[in-house]
Amino acid sequence: MKCLLLNSPIYRDRSDAIEDYLPPLGLGYIATHLNDSGINAEIIDCVKERYGVNEIFDLLSRQMPEFIGINIFTQNYDTVKEIIENCPISATIIIGGQVVKFIYNEILGWSVQNSLIIVIGEGELLLPAIINGNFVEAPIFEDENKRVFKVDMNSSYFPGDLSGVHLNRSVLKDDVVINHYGEKETSIITSRGCMYNCAFCGGAHNLNKDATIRYRTTADVTKEIADILSANTDITSIRILDDLFLRNKKSISNAVQIFEQFPTLSWRGMAHVLTFIESIEALPRLRESGCRELFLGIESGSERIRKKINKPGTISQIEKVVYALLHTGIDVKGYFMFGFPTETDTEANDTYKLASRLCEIARNEKGRLRFSVFQFRPYHGTQLYNEIIQSGQTISAIKSNEALNVVNRRSQFNFQSGNYSRIGDQALVDFILKTQNLTEVPHD
Repeated sequence: MKCLLLNSPIYRDRSDAIEDYLPPLGLGYIATHLNDSGINAEIIDCVKERYGVNEIFDLLSRQMPEFIGINIFTQNYDTVKEIIENCPISATIIIGGQVVKFIYNEILGWSVQNSLIIVIGEGELLLPAIINGNFVEAPIFEDENKRVFKVDMNSSYFPGDLSGVHLNRSVLKDDVVINHYGEKETSIITSRGCMYNCAFCGGAHNLNKDATIRYRTTADVTKEIADILSANTDITSIRILDDLFLRNKKSISNAVQIFEQFPTLSWRGMAHVLTFIESIEALPRLRESGCRELFLGIESGSERIRKKINKPGTISQIEKVVYALLHTGIDVKGYFMFGFPTETDTEANDTYKLASRLCEIARNEKGRLRFSVFQFRPYHGTQLYNEIIQSGQTISAIKSNEALNVVNRRSQFNFQSGNYSRIGDQALVDFILKTQNLTEVPHD
């Protein structure tokens, strides 16, 4: 049997825009376990290949797989719906992704001729059982051609031990990217779940209490990195994609322990400001282990907005941590967001002023600072999405905000589905662009 796993397209129509790219590691885990189960699974990365709907339909008609797996996001809801409803071949379609748990009732209402399986939760252990026909758990919903399966902590298909869930990187074909330092880089995941409750995020802990937070062991992460270097000696950088690799003082020590074993590597990862408040003294060793850049979700410089979006950490803590990282020689990429519900011009200006102060801090330090700035858009199931609906507002269809596409390699991030702030549309664009431009020109 053949199963094509589609990393669903960002755009409905083929796009030749040059975009930043991350490999679909989640689909990689699924493809690995399907192949291990005797199923011929192949990933079609529609993002990397820049496929639109027509290219996908042509591909399906040529390859004629018995099973099609596809992920869905709020951003490409309409495109994925069109693909599934108008699929040109007879096949069993399996749809999954983080957002599915919030929209599966809507998906059940789609006009689908094929057999459709909706998977809520993690699918690498469930999909082989479904395709081989030996699954042992009943779906939570079933009708003539649609079934819904839920994988949570109570399911025998829940991957509770992440160190036992392996990835054969060959299924990703070519997962190496050239990062902005010019290094050959590949990515890994070291945990699943999140301990934070950001109101704009579908991965918030309070929305996912049916799935525990899980961590891979230090030994398992070390082995994966060693295997990566053994297979590809050109790799010079590792990027950790999950939020919890650096979560507390102990995890910082573990990171140092891992990467001290690979002196030829640099590495980058996500982190939270609160991780370092009580661990400033550990930063020199972190830098010596090869840590080159850390990504911090700063989001807002307004204390009211930070409270509204459940973002822990104060403005002074942000400034303290960014200074400490840059002073140590660790570069920082700060994420900012404008346009939160009820946000005012004054509060947006507070965010801009915070970004400006961070730039001033960076001028005299060893580390480099850059920003990535977004317009808020509501994701299905999140706290802010639900608050917007409960307030009686209608969430607009997602479309590209062309006014933001003047920034290179970022059109995939410039979708918007309405302005729910108290900031005018043009003023909102201006705040985003002038904050982004603060780090477009390198400092002295």
